[in-house]
Amino acid sequence: MTTKTLARTYKLSYAYHADGWYRFIKDGAYTAKERNALVDALIRAQVEELNRHLPGECHWVPRLGEIHGPANASLDGVNLDLALAAAADAVAEHFEEIEAKVLSA
Repeated sequence: MTTKTLARTYKLSYAYHADGWYRFIKDGAYTAKERNALVDALIRAQVEELNRHLPGECHWVPRLGEIHGPANASLDGVNLDLALAAAADAVAEHFEEIEAKVLSA
């Protein structure tokens, strides 16, 4: 299947979202290793959440700051800012579960 980049912006980048998650957990008493693992897990959960709301076989690739999908796909009608915020909110609601998994690993 031929794929293409459907969106590319700094707001889709790993660094942009990692910064937000580091601020979110800043008051926790975590080691650097725990903080990094927790941010990675939060971003993975956010990717899964956003991907559920993207059309067809489209998927978010934070390391590239892009959304990829089939050549015939379109993000028309998808407000990425709102979708990213909704995905982050959904992940934040499950923070304790994610934290427990990461810290018990």
